[in-house]
Order: sequence, then structure tokens, then C-alpha cells
Amino acid sequence: MIATETEANYHADIMRMLTDGMRPFQIANQLGLTYEFVHTICFASEIRYAGRHLTQAMKDEIRRLREIEGLPIRKIAQRLGVSKTVVGVWSRRRYLAVQRQGGTTVVPVPLKTPKRCPVHGLVRLWPCVACAATASKQSRNR
Repeated sequence: MIATETEANYHADIMRMLTDGMRPFQIANQLGLTYEFVHTICFASEIRYAGRHLTQAMKDEIRRLREIEGLPIRKIAQRLGVSKTVVGVWSRRRYLAVQRQGGTTVVPVPLKTPKRCPVHGLVRLWPCVACAATASKQSRNR
């Protein structure tokens, strides 16, 4: 609930500026407000804006769709309403974290130009990580 009329006015201005493509720190600077106040309103609005971080639920969903269902980055991005870059960067960070923990034996090579996996579409790592994970899982189940 918005406490004062002034805060209500700021709320409307912040939402308008946010939908116009401004980032929260730009809005805070322009209106002379604290970043925390602006960020709180922006985050509560649930509007996707430039610079917004993924929630833990979104990260979990990306992981599930990528690792379990084996969907390509483009389809995950379309399904969640985020950019391909966000999904790709987070997937790569997740993969590197698993590598550091010694959780996989597949060592894909980053490619300069994408290759087409027959199952998962264009990939930038070869061999396809999702195919290798499926093969590894099937070999463990035998």
C-alpha cells in the first residue's frame, strides 16, 4: 500500500519511466530518489526491465528445462519471456559450476560458429552437453 500522495505520484512516474525503457538507477537519478525506493517499486511491479536479475524460481526453471527436458536456449527464453543471452549466460555459469565440482566427464569445446545438434538445435558447445548428459544418464541406468 502506498502511504502518501507524494509516493503515489512517484509510483506512477516510476512505472511510466520503467515502461519507457529506463533502468531503475536512471529513474532514481532523474527523480532525485533513493535507488532502494525505486528498486522496491520496480521489483514489486513484476515488469521485465533491462538490468533485472533472475529470481531463484526462474533459475530453477531454466535449469529444469535445460538439463532435464533438454530444451534449446531459444525455446527456454521464449517460454520464460527473457532474452536468449540471459538464459545462455546463466546456463554457462551453471555448467562451469558443475565442472568445478567434478560433476561431469564431458568437456565440450566452445565453438566460434554454432553447430547444429540433431536433437537440440544450434549449440555453441560441442559435443552437445544435453546429448552427453542424456547418454551418461542412460549408461548409468543400465
